[in-house]
Amino acid sequence: MSAPPEANSEYSRGSGASGRLLLPRWQASSAPAAAGPEAAGRVGAALAAGALLGALLVIVAQFTALYHLHSASSAAAVKTVGTGANHAWAPIPLALVAAALAYALHRQPSRAALAGLAALGVATLLIALIGDLPDAHSSGLIGSSGIGYVQASASPSAGLYIETLGAVVLLLAGGVGLLMLTPPKRPPTRTAV
Repeated sequence: MSAPPEANSEYSRGSGASGRLLLPRWQASSAPAAAGPEAAGRVGAALAAGALLGALLVIVAQFTALYHLHSASSAAAVKTVGTGANHAWAPIPLALVAAALAYALHRQPSRAALAGLAALGVATLLIALIGDLPDAHSSGLIGSSGIGYVQASASPSAGLYIETLGAVVLLLAGGVGLLMLTPPKRPPTRTAV
């Protein structure tokens, strides 16, 4: 037995509903198609809040102690060095720009703002790890020839940790946002033959 001729011709022509392969259309937003723009707004607000928190942590860190110097002869701290004074307050402009990008991200999520946040997070993290971390773990002689020299060592304080945490939060807000706003890859379109 063979199939009726009209059944064979429908599949060979590719016309009609059964002859087409329907592929879903992807949206270029971070939200799924069913969630709509409300989900994209919530994601943008969450990323902006994270970026603002990171910027605030970096600013607060500049006004706290980076490390304390302790001498071998005394248990009390000989000297306390502030985080901002250790590197000429360089992260404050970075944190202010990050706060402005967080506001821009809250208004309209964009890849440029997210990339800027990630770059500012990397710059602040480099300042903390290359500029501050070696100073917070240094040791050597302190004093003068008039009063004498004493062996001393530095121990990190809250400023180092707060500044590093703020930089990591900025980096995560920008990086995670870039990953979430990347449009999904479209499957290759197939043409009916």
